[in-house]
Parts: sequence; C-alpha cells; structure tokens
Amino acid sequence: MSDDRAMELDTALVFAGGRGSRMSVSQGELPKPLVPVLGIPLLALNLLQLRRHGVRHVHFALRHCADDIARFARAHFSSRFDSLTFHVEDEPLGTIGALAWLRDAERCVLTVNADLLSGIDLGSMWVRHRDTGADLTIATHDERHRLRLGEVLIDDDGRVTGYLEKPIKRYRISSGTYLFAPTALRLLDEPRWQPFPALVHRALGAGLRLTTYHHDAPWLDVNDAADLAAAERMLGEDPVGFGLDPRQLHDEVLRLGVAP
Repeated sequence: MSDDRAMELDTALVFAGGRGSRMSVSQGELPKPLVPVLGIPLLALNLLQLRRHGVRHVHFALRHCADDIARFARAHFSSRFDSLTFHVEDEPLGTIGALAWLRDAERCVLTVNADLLSGIDLGSMWVRHRDTGADLTIATHDERHRLRLGEVLIDDDGRVTGYLEKPIKRYRISSGTYLFAPTALRLLDEPRWQPFPALVHRALGAGLRLTTYHHDAPWLDVNDAADLAAAERMLGEDPVGFGLDPRQLHDEVLRLGVAP
C-alpha cells in the first residue's frame, strides 16, 4: 500500500439492499435497515458506529426501497460525514459484488451490513489489519450449538474411541464485517453477482494475506421478530457495548424522530 490514504480507516461500504422478507412478517413494508431497535433504526446504529471510529466517507449498496433508505441517510447523517454516496443494484449482486464499485479506491475499505446489531471495536480491528499487513481481514466470533443427537468418536480405522451425548460444538463464525486493502479490492473487476466465500477463495488463490479479527463483542444478525426482540433486550441492557451510553441512546431517539 504505497498511498498514505491506504493506511487510514476513513471509507466504508454499507450493504443495505436486502428485502428482509422474514422481518416483513412483523414490520410490514418497512425496509429492514430502517427497522428501529429501541427507537433507533438498525442503519443508524451502524452509521453511529462508523462515525465513532473515524469513518468520513460512506458508500451504500441499495436495492429494495433504495429511495427511502437514501432519504433517511441524507436527512439524518449528511452533516455527520464528509460524503455519502449511494449505489443502486439493478440486479442482485450477492453478498459482496457491490464492492466492485470501489475497486479503484486507493485506500482500505471497511464493509458492514446494515441489518447487524454490532458492538465490534472497529478501531481495534483496523489496528490488527494494519499491523499484520493483511490484504483482507474478516471479523469473527464464536458461536456454540448443542447437537440434538449423540456424537460417535472414531479413529482412522473406524473403531469407536468415545461417545458424546448431545455435545456443545463451538464454531468460528464470520461477523459480516470486513476490511479490504486495495490489493484485495482489485480482485473485483465489475459490479456483478459475487458471494463473499467465492471472493475469499479467489484471494487465497492469488496468494493474498488473509487474517481474522476475533472478538467477543455483542453481536446479532437481526432477521425476524424474535431477533428484533433480542436486539432490543441487548441494546437496552448494555448500550455501552454498542458505543452508546443511556443518555446518548435517549438523545439519538429524539434526534432521529423515531418513536420507540
């Protein structure tokens, strides 16, 4: 990364184009990024996080209800960032294809998803990305799941070595938050359908350096009414974990004009 701008965390792409069909069961036609959590839309919570960590230029990948989302962002956040840029997907571009709009950026780009409630320390993630010289950094966290059935342990010859009754398994999960150096951005040639796993394999095949930022911050993928209830509980119990003290939470609800 020869350009000093590549060593700054000042540019982000927010994916906010999903239809949110599961959420629409309880929220009607309201686009998922604008669904309020304790009175603050998910999109706003993400933008507040970006601003708190020094991001100055925000790009949006939009599709469903693009005009409504852009109108909200302009009305409430134009004064909080140096620039807001809106890209509308004529056709769905998958989980990372819209990043191609920024493929010529000579700086690192942070990507986040607007339907996440996340307390990830983006500043610490950026320091790890910078200090490891990574081309791509993936935020990860642990999730635990209890199996419904017993697990049989065997050796290479198929002999039973143990038996675990409904064990709890731990998996390292992608947190849907990524940092791309210019070297990784250049793997994207044009805005087209591109799932993130395919880009990871492409980066590995190109010999790029990929690393993780592993965290234990509060985090939730908000997809339906049950998730929304959990999100409100998490934010209400620990606003500081999401970068807001109780007074700030109250002030943002008033500023955004969304009834809790």
